[in-house]
Amino acid sequence: MLNRSGFVALFEEPLDRERVEEIVTHWITRFERVEQALPGGEGAGAATMKIRAASDIFWEDYPQFRVAEGETFAWVYLAISRRSMETTGFSTSGIPLSLEILLELPRLCEIIEEKNEERLTQLERQGIL
Repeated sequence: MLNRSGFVALFEEPLDRERVEEIVTHWITRFERVEQALPGGEGAGAATMKIRAASDIFWEDYPQFRVAEGETFAWVYLAISRRSMETTGFSTSGIPLSLEILLELPRLCEIIEEKNEERLTQLERQGIL
């Protein structure tokens, strides 16, 4: 049985187009495939398009990406102008992809496991999430 794993990444500053392009470019160089959920798609059945370069990004307030390595993938949820990004995927042996895609991102200051409700509640109270 696969277990779900998820993380929240906290950045030094709010995300903007330039930072998102930098992050997506990082993923493109590190992972096999990067896709973006098309607007209007709902849930796991969302239609996606492959992102080959940052210029392929479809800009919206809440872009969603799927980063894949082999048969494993993780979803990424972010909001332009917020300091946080959420990931979700399934645990595999070793580092879950939902965590691996956050490692080495520029200007990242904290990674919080989604099970750490105390820290997430604290960030919500501060208006960060």
